[in-house]
Amino acid sequence: MMSIRIQNPAPRHLQGARTPLSLLICALCAAPAPAVWAADEDRPPARNSDTELGTVTVRAAADAGTTEGTARYTSGATGTAMGLQLSARETPQSVSVITRQLMDDAGQLTVSQTLEASAPGLSVSRSDSNRYQFSSRGFGVSNFQFDGLASPINSLWNFGATDMDTAFYDRVEIVRGATGLLNGSGDPSATVNFVRKQPRETAGGHASLTLGRWNLRRAEADLSLPLDREGRVHGRVVAVQSDSDSYVSHFGQRRQGLYAVVSAALTPATRLVTSLEYQKNTSPGMGAGFPLFYADGSRTDFDRSVSNNTRWSHFGTENTTATLDLTHRLDNRWLLRAAYSRNEGNYDMRYVYRGGAPDASTGLGMANSFIKYRGDRSRDSLHLTASGPVALFGRQHEIAVGWNHVRDDIDIRRYAPLGTLPATDNFLDWRNGSLAEPGWSDVSNGGDDSRMRQSGGYAVGRFSLADGWTAVAGARLSRWSTRQNYFGSLRDYRYSNEITPYAGLLWDIDARHTAYLSYTEIFTPQNYRDKQGGILDPVTGQAFELGLKGSWLQDRLQGSAALFQTRQDNLAQDTGEFIDGTTDQKAYRGVKGAQVRGIDLELSGEPARGWRLGASYTHYTARSASGAAFNTTHPHSLVKLTAMRSFEGALQGLSLGGNLRWQSRIWQNVTNPLRQSVQVGQGSYLVVNLSAHYRIDPTWSASVQLNNVLDRQYYSQIGFYNQGWWGEPRNLTVSLKADF
Repeated sequence: MMSIRIQNPAPRHLQGARTPLSLLICALCAAPAPAVWAADEDRPPARNSDTELGTVTVRAAADAGTTEGTARYTSGATGTAMGLQLSARETPQSVSVITRQLMDDAGQLTVSQTLEASAPGLSVSRSDSNRYQFSSRGFGVSNFQFDGLASPINSLWNFGATDMDTAFYDRVEIVRGATGLLNGSGDPSATVNFVRKQPRETAGGHASLTLGRWNLRRAEADLSLPLDREGRVHGRVVAVQSDSDSYVSHFGQRRQGLYAVVSAALTPATRLVTSLEYQKNTSPGMGAGFPLFYADGSRTDFDRSVSNNTRWSHFGTENTTATLDLTHRLDNRWLLRAAYSRNEGNYDMRYVYRGGAPDASTGLGMANSFIKYRGDRSRDSLHLTASGPVALFGRQHEIAVGWNHVRDDIDIRRYAPLGTLPATDNFLDWRNGSLAEPGWSDVSNGGDDSRMRQSGGYAVGRFSLADGWTAVAGARLSRWSTRQNYFGSLRDYRYSNEITPYAGLLWDIDARHTAYLSYTEIFTPQNYRDKQGGILDPVTGQAFELGLKGSWLQDRLQGSAALFQTRQDNLAQDTGEFIDGTTDQKAYRGVKGAQVRGIDLELSGEPARGWRLGASYTHYTARSASGAAFNTTHPHSLVKLTAMRSFEGALQGLSLGGNLRWQSRIWQNVTNPLRQSVQVGQGSYLVVNLSAHYRIDPTWSASVQLNNVLDRQYYSQIGFYNQGWWGEPRNLTVSLKADF
């Protein structure tokens, strides 16, 4: 306990009354101050005044962005955009945080559910039973992070990375646009950072049981304890087990997970966090989508139980990640961090891929491909950073410098079926699933052996130019290389000294509103060669953003509005010539590529006492260099809303709410069995989920989740290899939770 006297405070945001422009921003972000909060509205002190504060308790938070236990849909700070711990208003990009409270309110058990239902501007497409593709602002999302450590997505061999359990995570941070400063390579879409739970200062935890349709049975246990008498060492263990069948015949999901973390204060200024995370996903009945056409060219009309798999099909991934995270705070308030993670994964898949189109009366005519893969991955991620304040020209600035490295090795082996293969079966009899499994060779007949290395150093600063004006400037210098033997095709190429700039300007209009503009980049390696045989420079993704951000009601409500433009340059184009000295290797040149323009709106927090709200709207147009629309298999307009009302008085302990997701039309041109080009698509649709939570007493609580209340039938993917996948029908889950 101490008494604090503050003289001549210098807050980051300007103090002042609302201006006409700030009122316009309020209207844009739909955030009028409700009367219920009027008495609590923060009223900043006048500048250049001495203010005597009462006696307060000061506690340094290990993670200013922690959301667990806050009961909020907003977070205090995030470092995913540029390595500095900044609030959303202080970051010149579109930044969103999906908090622990929101995931719990919406009953989101998997990462794919969270990103699909709640991540602003992100859309999800299901390639098959186990692989999800994410897209943002017209491009695929290829960069994940875990606690800020880079973990690139391999879209082909993703090792379950797109379907993880949410039990281990405190929050999900999303930065939209180009994010090359910290990531190096990728697409100008978004970066998703999964931030794990940390030990609590006091003993406690919970256990829960969830039951639902299709035999869902899920148990979760979470326990946090101090591990020494002095309170310097704390530990936490989270375990989850989930089993379920599916609305798709012969398909199921089995998940097991364990997360253990220990946080130790080695000195008052030094903290070491060590963790071990294990996730195992097993899917009986792994399969592809169902055919969109019959052999005569007419469209199929299967119900949602349709299954392009067999009883013996199987997909399994197993991942173990060990992490060391050491931080030290210097006397001058600089923070040093060294973080390292090691991931080891196993991959096991066997199934039959049925291609083509069945006869409408007999169900025969599809071609069977029997496939088996086994393999493993090892990934090492290292991140060294230093960040802190710098006094220059009479003003305070913030600087961050860092270096990160990712080593990714994947070895996938393919195994051929033996003997006489089972005859083509009647696809219309999918409920039977009687196609026999062949024997498999023990000797691999090829595979994917890849070695990727990426490293880079970066520096970025947040500079105070004048009262209310802040500039952000930085750059990254990257090296990237890959060596790959992809089923006999050799690939070996590398880039050095690739420069990625980052720039932004922010204007604090008043104490609650900030306008900004930013320019960011990212690069994507490519393996095309010019006429002289040289590898083309990487594709460059460039993102421009102009936006307004606001924070109201003592930061309980936050909003943003952004206009963005993203483009790609140096895309490979066939020149019609061959590489010098060859007669069969095409030559390419780099040309201007795609361009995306759009708007992004978001509002999150507590608009009134007892209400929690997370809402977003995104719309964009995407055109190639020739003017044609692209990325049409993902919606170009998205609306997402999560709202929860907690009652008082006679209804004390009851919370009611729900989640809705609306998306615009998706489509794709495909070739039907008659070799005709046909456009297939899914019209716009709305999915509504309802939630109810009741606190029975201080220990026990119960929840009910009704998903797809309207039982909307829709394609969650259409056109991938001329196939489709139905979205999940209406279903109910109930949960019982004990807090201790």
